Amino acid sequence: MAEIGRVSIRLPSAIKQGDVIRVRTLVIHPMDLVQRDKQGKIVPKNYNFIHTMTVDYNGKEVLRAETTQAVSQNPLFTFPLKVDRPGKLTVTFSDTTGKTYEGNAEVRFS
Repeated sequence: MAEIGRVSIRLPSAIKQGDVIRVRTLVIHPMDLVQRDKQGKIVPKNYNFIHTMTVDYNGKEVLRAETTQAVSQNPLFTFPLKVDRPGKLTVTFSDTTGKTYEGNAEVRFS
């Protein structure tokens, strides 16, 4: 299995100032599913899943998303981002065990 917590970010190959680009990011994570017993009651356990994704662009938070355990294993997220200047894009995922996983990409104009 791939390394848990590895974050990859994909940006378009050609970016111009002022473009709204499509960013794709993936995190390797097992994303535990809630289990139920035969009576339909939730099996008590500490489920491990990504619950928050934050995106910072040049040090400013531009997106925050909260998820549930219904998101698939190794989730892939796609979102638009308006790029007004070159800089650092950081995507951070937090899971229910308190761990955080971070990926970075440089936005460069071509």
